[in-house]
Formats: sequence, C-alpha cells, structure tokens
Amino acid sequence: MHGRFTLMLAAAAIAAAGCSPGPMSKPGRPAPPMNSPRPLDTDAPTGSVESVRRQFFGTWDLVALESVPDRGGSRVPVKASGTLVYDEFGNLTIDAHTTDANAPVAAREANLLTFRGRAVIDAPNKELKLMAMTGNVDPNEVLSPDRRRRYEFTNNNDQLKLSSFDAGGTVTAISTWKRRQQ
Repeated sequence: MHGRFTLMLAAAAIAAAGCSPGPMSKPGRPAPPMNSPRPLDTDAPTGSVESVRRQFFGTWDLVALESVPDRGGSRVPVKASGTLVYDEFGNLTIDAHTTDANAPVAAREANLLTFRGRAVIDAPNKELKLMAMTGNVDPNEVLSPDRRRRYEFTNNNDQLKLSSFDAGGTVTAISTWKRRQQ
C-alpha cells in the first residue's frame, strides 16, 4: 500500500510539473512597464501612433490662430505668438502670448501662458487629446483640455494645424504651427 501511495504521489507531482505555465510565445522585446512613457520607435509603420508621434516630435512656432470670441459668433483671427514642443515621450509644452481682444480673457490676463501635459494620439481618427495639463492659468479656460483636437500635417510635415472642437463637433479654434528648423 505504501509503495502504491508513493507511486501515485510521484505521478501527481510529474503531472503538475508538466502543466505549469510557461511562456505562450517565443520571448521577444520585453513590454514596457504599465503607465510609463516609451521613447519613439524608429521603425513604426506609416499611420501608426508611433509614426504620428514622430511627425509631432520637435519644436513648432505659432503662425496663425482663429478662435470663437467670448461673445460667441464665428471664428475670428487672433494675433498671438507661441511655441509648441512635443518630446519623444509624448509630453507637450505650449508657451503663448497675446493681447488681442478676440482671445479668451484668461489668455490676456498673463504675460506668458505656459501649459505642460501629455498628448494622447488617436491615429485612426487623427485626433489629439490633452491630458493632465498644468499651467500658470487655468487650462480649462484657455485650452479646454476636455475638447479633442483634430490634427493635420501639411507642407511635407513642416506645418501642423490643430482644430479644437466641442462635443457637438463645432470647431471652436484653429491653430497653425510651423516646424522650427533645427
């Protein structure tokens, strides 16, 4: 009886060892830690998030701005200057200045507006969502981070147009940026 019990115990141990989990596929590049930014990938296919991140990467100068005035109505040109910087980890920094009466009140209250945060790209819809924005004025009053932005690259990827739109799909602002040559 003792020998039979030992044999059954050994068979159970071998069966359990044979069923232990292992890698489901051949190990490759390890996955990045969750919620950690990754630097740009150099071999991403066109149209992928990585490809769009490479298009955004760099320093951009504001060349035109249109906005719906506080009183409502159609978009009007706003005289402003600014810089947008998108780094290899998806961080976005915007520094801007305006005294134009057509700009939002909060934008005119500070000498230099500064915003920093994450830019999440939705490549299939060509949209950009600003996340965790901080700045020297309330980003909700000037940038409305809850609003999505459509992006469009033109002029050999040296010009970027960002169109802000509300929940109803109405475009409320359009900013045009030119890539700064390094």
